[in-house]
Amino acid sequence: PGPTRLAMRLGCRLGGARPARLLCARRLSTSGLPSPLPPLPPSQPTAAAGAESALAPAAPGLLGLPSIYLELSKAKLSGLVVMTTGAGHLLAQLPLDPLLLGATLSGTFLCAASANTLNQVIEIPRDARMARTAKRPLPSGRISPAHALAFATTTGGAGVGTLLALTNPTTAALGAATIGLYAGVYTPLKPVTHYNTWVGAVVGAVPPLMGWTAAGGELLSPEAALLSGALFLWQIPHFLALAWMYRADYAAGGYEMLPRRDPTGERTAAVCLEYSCYLTALPFAVWASGLTGCMFAVESLAFNGVMLAAAARFVLAPPNARVQQAQYARRLFFASLGYLPLFFGCLLLHQQSNRHAATEDEEVAAPEAARARLREAGRQYCLHEQLEAPSLCPKGAADEVAAVAHEVAAGAAAGLAGSRQTQPPS
Repeated sequence: PGPTRLAMRLGCRLGGARPARLLCARRLSTSGLPSPLPPLPPSQPTAAAGAESALAPAAPGLLGLPSIYLELSKAKLSGLVVMTTGAGHLLAQLPLDPLLLGATLSGTFLCAASANTLNQVIEIPRDARMARTAKRPLPSGRISPAHALAFATTTGGAGVGTLLALTNPTTAALGAATIGLYAGVYTPLKPVTHYNTWVGAVVGAVPPLMGWTAAGGELLSPEAALLSGALFLWQIPHFLALAWMYRADYAAGGYEMLPRRDPTGERTAAVCLEYSCYLTALPFAVWASGLTGCMFAVESLAFNGVMLAAAARFVLAPPNARVQQAQYARRLFFASLGYLPLFFGCLLLHQQSNRHAATEDEEVAAPEAARARLREAGRQYCLHEQLEAPSLCPKGAADEVAAVAHEVAAGAAAGLAGSRQTQPPS
């Protein structure tokens, strides 16, 4: 027995395979002797590997810095933000000042770059757990957190400073608020509540206001409400569709998104359809308020119809049919990407003349002349121009509806005033 146990011990210590060692340990334990070796722990990194992982990331080369800075800035998202800022600026219908427009757009881009970089600095551990974000500069170690923080501070200061020096204090304050709300409120809320999407939509509604106020528009005005309202409503189906597509990734990162608490997808799809309906109604409310002509509402039926159809298809997908739901969510997401350029393009084309603008000024009349030429070119494709049937023209039908609505409103107002006059004093 003694030599046998000794041979078993030697076999356990010299055997290279883990299963053989464990088998020897079981034999010794069943023979009444204590196990000579503890079970092997899972494979762990060596001391050298641990020391290597603890090292700070190597400084990127000068040639690689621009691309890293663009990634930190989320250049595509920031470009979309700049586009909405430009639309808000043009909506003011003031003389086009290239310096003012350039300062507004560049200042807005720098503020967006700062906010996006701060967001990534805060979320390094969570981004590292997500397949979609693990290759970003910070989780992948291509740039250090201190370097990224310095970039965020520089771009934020430069952006707010540019807006303050070359536009006005209101626009600069909105730029600073965008950075603070995005990095200080929205980002910390992402792992806490799924309502972070709505908070983020509030932040995303600020940039078009920056373009509007930089051109001299009033912050509290119908135009400002239109700009911010359109961006707020658009972001809900856009980002919820994205969150559904990457719901497993968001769960791995520990983010509280609506799809994470919605296993069937029914609630997420319903919210997307709800806000798509709000977007469809918005152009008609804008037309009724007198900010645009009726053709804005008529033409919006095309791109709003695409959004509605995509959202409705997402709703009608069978519950728990993950492949189909992901497919329809992707279609909704891509439909939303094309929505904003069409919305703002039609809005600027059909905007009514600004009551505050001096239209006799040649600098102001030039953009109006260009707008008139575009409208005249569009009339060539109108139904009644092609079919010689004015009753088929959507503008004519809309004008008739508006005239009837005004008559009804005027009659109701007159009747209300008459009833007040006939009432005896109390």
